[in-house]
Amino acid sequence: MKKIIYFILPLCMGLAACQEEDGLLFNDKARVQLRQDASGTFDDYSYSFIWSPASVTRDIVYLPVRVMGGPADTDRRVTVEQVSEYDITYTKDHWGYVTDSVVTERTDKAVAGKHYVPFDSPEYESLMTIPAGEVLGQIGIILLRDPSLGSEKVRLRVRLKANGDFELGESKYLERTITFSDMLEQPSNWASRYMNSYYGTYSKAKHQLMMQVVGGKVDEEWVNEAYNSVSFRYYWRMKFIEALQDFNNDPKNIAAGLAPMRENADDPNSALVTFPTSM
Repeated sequence: MKKIIYFILPLCMGLAACQEEDGLLFNDKARVQLRQDASGTFDDYSYSFIWSPASVTRDIVYLPVRVMGGPADTDRRVTVEQVSEYDITYTKDHWGYVTDSVVTERTDKAVAGKHYVPFDSPEYESLMTIPAGEVLGQIGIILLRDPSLGSEKVRLRVRLKANGDFELGESKYLERTITFSDMLEQPSNWASRYMNSYYGTYSKAKHQLMMQVVGGKVDEEWVNEAYNSVSFRYYWRMKFIEALQDFNNDPKNIAAGLAPMRENADDPNSALVTFPTSM
């Protein structure tokens, strides 16, 4: 009997601890955290102004959020801030053990007022609001098309902040990085297993070929369509494979040293552009 009592007691203590932790996270007050995109990714969000006409000088990127603690009768405001990102360089001994490390702030950090509208701007009033009765929503970040983005990519690390409406949710869902430029960039949702399985590793050369075949954008919207339709993925993969074969077999491309197509046309040792032939 004692053994049973001793077994149940720690179990009950464990359950109580779990309930206490759950209560802290979900039931004590309204909390907010970021959530995954429609394609199921929580990776860096990539954006490029390259798809927009030259007259477009700003755009809004939306990040999905989730509220814990239930809906409210009134609108609630989400607050964010920019935080720095860091690179860590390790020094190891001949056994492979770390002996030292150097932490350096990244230099490609987006600048408020130059690359994005500062978060204290009144423009965010409607973009950072969770409507009454809702627990799922999105927050909008206003990006600016600075001329420097035509030759460089910057990173905006966004972190949720506690305020009078919300405390914070799980720590792993409080921050996300928006990478953006005015150049051709990998769609933010390319990292899904469907894209990698059907279209392989991303490269700008492959991206350009795909756009030529499609005759238009291959962006997040296009990737989402591929994500949601098996027939769409199969059809375009075959088109891309045919186009790549035509390019690689073209005598003019061969004579010019352009074929076979490589991920970096300026580097003869870079990897070949390929598409998976099965899946």
